[in-house]
Amino acid sequence: MAQRRQARDRPSDGDPAATRRRWSSERDAHLRQINAFSFVVPHRRKRSVTKLPAALRYAQLLPASRTVRVLLAVAVPVYAGLQLIQGATVGRALGFAVLLAIVIYAVSTYRLTVSNSGVSFDIAGLRQVSSFGFLPLFAVREVRHGVPGEWPRAKLKGGWWPGRRRVSVLYLDEEATLRAFQVWVGDPEAFGTALLGRPMSEPD
Repeated sequence: MAQRRQARDRPSDGDPAATRRRWSSERDAHLRQINAFSFVVPHRRKRSVTKLPAALRYAQLLPASRTVRVLLAVAVPVYAGLQLIQGATVGRALGFAVLLAIVIYAVSTYRLTVSNSGVSFDIAGLRQVSSFGFLPLFAVREVRHGVPGEWPRAKLKGGWWPGRRRVSVLYLDEEATLRAFQVWVGDPEAFGTALLGRPMSEPD
């Protein structure tokens, strides 16, 4: 395990093409591992899987993003209004609007998944395997509680649920540019250890 971690931490000799190949290779390994498990119950192996896969390092569901929530807040009353204009009763119009909102919200639920190769943010109804939300573990540089002020501006992934704490992740993208993202997780220590292979940094 230590040797594998050291190999993962070694840079690709500053070669962008080598980095992209390595990134792609780690994504393929990530997909093979996570596809062996149920989306809703990420620690349950699919019945169709014949070879016992390695357990996922960390997995949890995340609520739909802020953008989805804002769009639903606008779309629900507009949709209900259109139904009323077309002659629907108030109860029918509101019922359909709320039902539609629930379905959209459900299929927009994220799953944060950390495998032995990387981390991804997959969406239940839209894409169960995120091709552009993947980050290999070798690119992760640091994980901290809260929002470190000296880091690059971070994009927030998913939304907040009770009992979750905000964690920030610093990483290098495929162009070797430092970037960061934030996510609300139920167990920050387990998440940080899953990404780094060691305990995460304490807050400053």
